[in-house]
Amino acid sequence: MRTDHDVAVIGAGPIGCAAAIAFAQRGETVLLLEANPRAAERFAGEWIHPSGVKILEKLGLGGLAAFTENGPRRGFVAHPGDGADPIVLSYPDGMTGVSFEHHKLVDELRRRAVSMPEIDYVAPAKLSKLEPVPVYMDGDTGAEVAINAKRIVAADGRRSGTRRLLGLPDGSVGISFMAGIVLADVELPVEGYGHVLSGLAGPILSYRIGADQVRLCLDVPASATELRRDTDALYAAVAPALPAPMAKALAVSLKTRKPAWMETRFQTRTAYGRGNVALVGDAVGCTHPLTAVGISLGLKDVEALLDITDAADYARRQKARARVPEMLSNALYQVFSDPRYDARAIRQSMFDTWRTSAAERRRTMALLAATDVRGSTFATSFFRIGFRAARKTVGAEMREGHWSRTRQTLARFASWSTWPIAGLLPGYRKIPAHLKAAGH
Repeated sequence: MRTDHDVAVIGAGPIGCAAAIAFAQRGETVLLLEANPRAAERFAGEWIHPSGVKILEKLGLGGLAAFTENGPRRGFVAHPGDGADPIVLSYPDGMTGVSFEHHKLVDELRRRAVSMPEIDYVAPAKLSKLEPVPVYMDGDTGAEVAINAKRIVAADGRRSGTRRLLGLPDGSVGISFMAGIVLADVELPVEGYGHVLSGLAGPILSYRIGADQVRLCLDVPASATELRRDTDALYAAVAPALPAPMAKALAVSLKTRKPAWMETRFQTRTAYGRGNVALVGDAVGCTHPLTAVGISLGLKDVEALLDITDAADYARRQKARARVPEMLSNALYQVFSDPRYDARAIRQSMFDTWRTSAAERRRTMALLAATDVRGSTFATSFFRIGFRAARKTVGAEMREGHWSRTRQTLARFASWSTWPIAGLLPGYRKIPAHLKAAGH
């Protein structure tokens, strides 16, 4: 194995492998390190939006079997849970995304990376020092090995050891817990789409990960410990929100295997590295997985690194590109999970607006696909939905003569008005109060 490399990539998950392959395709030599090769078996990101798919296609990775066996994903279907028909939200202009089982994608990308002569893959190997010189520890021998590389790209996840070695604060905060459950031999209400449902405990996301397998992602509040311990209680809280065939498949699955639980966390994407060390993917920051934007943002980081060598320019570009997807994720999660009446009114207004406006459906999906990252688009969308909710709610209370409640309601909706305002202020990042932690 070479002792000198152009680039060292820390972490061989989907973003790390994509980065290694991208640099190798440019003729650069790459050292690819993975601390825990079995980490890919965990429940993790399984959806890539059209913006991420486009980047993979540029890298010659669009035809991976993990993608092609499931076919393209055309968008999402929202299930309001009010007895009305589901709302189909298609990606604009015929764009498509992909869904897959996480470990299948990682396995395939690692095989592709290892097969390239420009890449030296070492596992298990953990970055242990950055100063005075970068060093990794060989997990098999225990030996410390110096890293001689011009650039270091850290793709080592939301608990990034590289971030810690750089002295960057961990300002992440827990949001909730999410159960990953595999349903066998069940049809989705609309195939070719992901599905978002409003559950009794929290929002539900479902999508196909194989010819005969569907992933069910169940979000529950951190305080609902009984739902994480008792599968009967979990089923009782979730099944009423599901179509009958999926509820039946869930009952079968819970009898044969335990859910794979993960903590969902938020960390704003503001720190992108230092010196010759660049952070990518979840090592930069992470949002709730409801909008499934994590891998797509990580691929955008990789794309930027290929074009930009200056660390400050990289940070400025990516802060601007990630601001709106991050706010969209936070806003949608708050709308879907907050049980208060104002959030419910916003949610119902969102459903009503999607039902009646093709332009709004297109605008929403361009934001979700991360093909439109303009703050003005986000502000326009959120203002229309919020104004409609406030007008309907306040109007009803005024007609009923509830004047004291009307003042309270206006105050509640005024707090939601900061979302579109944030969209119009370049550089401003709207973070809900419950997601704020030291270091943000």
